[in-house]
Amino acid sequence: MRKKLLMAFLFFNPIVFLIGWWNGEWMTITVAGFGVIFHALYQEQLEQFDEERVKSMMRTVDSKFVSSIGFLSLFCFCVVVWFFDETSVPLLDTMYVVFGVIMMRRGMLIRSAVLHEKIDLTNVIHIKKTPSS
Repeated sequence: MRKKLLMAFLFFNPIVFLIGWWNGEWMTITVAGFGVIFHALYQEQLEQFDEERVKSMMRTVDSKFVSSIGFLSLFCFCVVVWFFDETSVPLLDTMYVVFGVIMMRRGMLIRSAVLHEKIDLTNVIHIKKTPSS
């Protein structure tokens, strides 16, 4: 039930985004909402693993997350300084967008960790190419 509800919110979000063209704050709130829904959807997939595996996966996700946030903040700073002439950016709208992007990135990292954990490499056959072939 929870997954169906999250999927409904995920599909409803672009509709609210399009309605948000008329009101800019709604548009930024939907970006934050999309990130939160995406994160919650993949966070739910962690329930299928045991506690020790989840801790290991979350340590990996958190280390990648911190390094990507450092790169993202440096990139955003360069884009804002070089390409925008405005002296002020609305703080609330910026916080919504940054929060949505951060939650989306964390959800993507959880997704990749879950997919990596599900891959079973025990039955994989490796074919080596010899110089004569």
